[in-house]
Amino acid sequence: MRAPKNNIPTILVAFGATGDLMRVKVVPALFHLYTKGELPAMFKVVGFSRRPWGDEEFRNHVREIISVHTTELFDSGKIDAFVGMFSFQRGDFDEKESYRELKKTFDRLDAEWGVCANKLFYLAIAPEFYTTVAGHVAKSGLSEPCGIDGGWTRIVVEKPFGENGKAARKIDGGLAKLFKEEQIYRIDHYLAKEMLQNILTFRFSNNLFEIPWGNKLIEKIEIKLLESIGVEKRGAFYDATGTLRDVGQNHFLQILALLTMDHPGSFDGKKIRKMRAKILSAIKLPTLADIKNTSIRGQYEGFREIAGVRPDSGTETYFKVQARVLTPRWKGVPIIMEGGKRLGEPLKEIVVTFKHPQPCLCPARQPHHKNGVIIRMEPKEEILIEFWSKKPGVTSETEQRTFHFRLRERAIIAQYTEEYEKLLLDCIRGDQTLFISTEEIRLMWRFIDPIVAAWKKNAVPLKMYKPDTKDILTSNL
Repeated sequence: MRAPKNNIPTILVAFGATGDLMRVKVVPALFHLYTKGELPAMFKVVGFSRRPWGDEEFRNHVREIISVHTTELFDSGKIDAFVGMFSFQRGDFDEKESYRELKKTFDRLDAEWGVCANKLFYLAIAPEFYTTVAGHVAKSGLSEPCGIDGGWTRIVVEKPFGENGKAARKIDGGLAKLFKEEQIYRIDHYLAKEMLQNILTFRFSNNLFEIPWGNKLIEKIEIKLLESIGVEKRGAFYDATGTLRDVGQNHFLQILALLTMDHPGSFDGKKIRKMRAKILSAIKLPTLADIKNTSIRGQYEGFREIAGVRPDSGTETYFKVQARVLTPRWKGVPIIMEGGKRLGEPLKEIVVTFKHPQPCLCPARQPHHKNGVIIRMEPKEEILIEFWSKKPGVTSETEQRTFHFRLRERAIIAQYTEEYEKLLLDCIRGDQTLFISTEEIRLMWRFIDPIVAAWKKNAVPLKMYKPDTKDILTSNL
């Protein structure tokens, strides 16, 4: 098994180690990285949780996760070696003694390896505990280098980054007092999706598309994340959050930024994050009139009957919102974001519609020509370029045709695993390209907060729709 180029001994401490985040995303991703030889040769995972477990119980838990999330057959020795990298420490987030015990584990591993290892603190916990855990990590000396040539310390946090801009600033401010910006890795797993990473390559590595990419030729952009699944067992969380804050505040606005940002000059992470933040700062702050005229919210029938949801809930499970970017390049181009739950067959795509050619060399009584580019994540990872062609024959009749690019031909990919492989590896490598900066968080909430406030006052009526249908998608802004 080969070791990665950045082969510095690393300890990953997972706070909330027995929760869903570790079970569904982190452990499967780590196992895939291990089987590919991408983890450092000296790598340990220390699980930190309140459960009264020891190493053996935690390792059995990890083994069970692998059996559920892995379809390939692996040699039992390889699985044993991976599971052996895990150890467990019982502890409470606000108990000083727990962190002192964790420090002893660090010292023991550093002595065993004969080097000061890197420390990666993964907060797989609710955001309200971030500053508590981060504060104890800093105060207990866990984040301090253990020598002149000591390894780095990094902290990983997950969305949601607060429930509004004020809460996000409080959380982020608490982290900023303890860690530098280059040490904080804020995950939005959508940025690690292959098709979203391809947006920058598609745009900036092909003059065919980047030169006309703007309001001179583009009429509108539509971003659609339509899901077949519902809220299921997340009733209480979802009722308090809603679709707009759950995915609009992060996934949608990050996609918007990738589609409209200026050329970063290179693939340097700092430059790309700076360009994303710059375009987010140019989004028009919606007025009450904008919100009334350019937003729709809906709720699927039966949502209020889910455990944890209020019987009179006004929380949206669907939304359509229009944004405008006030730069010379994008002024006048509506960007329509639409997403929700229980909307029939899943469809996740970006549709860029180009303007009708002026003047148009269009045959009489034939359709007026509009080209389109579709970047699709689901149900298939593909890029479609729609254009018009003359039909074979003696007339000038035209027809729409499509250039079709399929990213890969392969079986269904386990949800989240591929994205978290990239994210975890980038945490170890120190590449923040696919992670959200504090400035981006502030700017995303700047756009979302006024809409949430207006909806709470019922400035936009809540529409009901039948689950597992696309009926509400016909509502026009």
